[in-house]
Amino acid sequence: MQINVFSILMTIWWSSILIILFYFLRTRTRLLHVCSISTIIFLYLFCAVRIALPIELPWSYTVPWRKVYNKIHDLLYYKIGSVRVYELFTVIWIIGSLCILLKYLVSYFKAIVYIRNIPRIKCDIDESRCDRRIEIIKTAYVKAPCSFGILSPKILLPDREYGNDELQYILMHEYTHIRSHDILIKQLIAVLCGIYWWNPIVYLLKKDLDQSLEIRCDLSIVNHLSENERADYLTVMLKAFRESRQINKYVGMAGLIENHSDSILERFQIVADMGVVQKNHANVFIGMIMLLVLIVSYSFIFRSSYDPPQSEIVTDSDTFEITPENTYIIKQGEKYIVHAKDKQTVISKEMAMMMAGDGFEVREDK
Repeated sequence: MQINVFSILMTIWWSSILIILFYFLRTRTRLLHVCSISTIIFLYLFCAVRIALPIELPWSYTVPWRKVYNKIHDLLYYKIGSVRVYELFTVIWIIGSLCILLKYLVSYFKAIVYIRNIPRIKCDIDESRCDRRIEIIKTAYVKAPCSFGILSPKILLPDREYGNDELQYILMHEYTHIRSHDILIKQLIAVLCGIYWWNPIVYLLKKDLDQSLEIRCDLSIVNHLSENERADYLTVMLKAFRESRQINKYVGMAGLIENHSDSILERFQIVADMGVVQKNHANVFIGMIMLLVLIVSYSFIFRSSYDPPQSEIVTDSDTFEITPENTYIIKQGEKYIVHAKDKQTVISKEMAMMMAGDGFEVREDK
């Protein structure tokens, strides 16, 4: 198991194709009539795992792709002074990732300190509506409802009056995010974006996964609501969206709320669509398919391939080319013998397996 230039390139190929494909499918609302949004989220998380593990496994089959990879290889190994391009890119990648991740961690811990020290206002909420394990903080220092924290989650509410139904929908929304571990998912994807900061595809993944999590949260709430109650929920959601545009800078930097005007309309349309599927029994089947895709994605790897210079090949009258047509391998117990033009040579088991993979016949010596 190793990480190299070619395993990273394979990861970029696979993740880019799959993320774009899933994004195209997710943005087709009709698809949600037959496939739940949870399935789409699962597919995005599958892509995140594939990006996070850019490894080459021992059993990965090498496929030479000279036309493309030889040019990439030449570019990466081109020397600028005494430094090769791939070495320079690696240094820039590492420094960029460290700076972005450090900035993100600093902003996150600033948000923790900020929330820990903000003045609280007594929150008169019916305890029957609350989960005692989750602290509800009412304060004038936030402008929009939001949830924060992974190990000790909290719900932040602005200091204003709420109608009974409005407060109920807000708490349901934030509780759903917390119980679905959406906060943890968002933080992990943010870290992934910090590592692959130079790849625009991961930002597409982050943006649409955030939207998918919001849609799943909305649908889980309106699942048992009447048409009129759905309209009330949409009104509350619109009000929260307007307030989120004035959210505190520390909370915003921590990635707690990321609503965009171009996505709120889509949420409205999906919530109002009574034909959208809430749950789907095909999730297990899709999960098995994606597991198979994951295995296939690690089963082969493209590499550059060069022919040896003809000038460096030393030949004589006894030298000849061995091919699957004129050569075969004889297996005698644990010993492997190459038979070619009445000449026999003992080889190792590893070499025999490599030749067998290249099409050479292996015969049992009876």
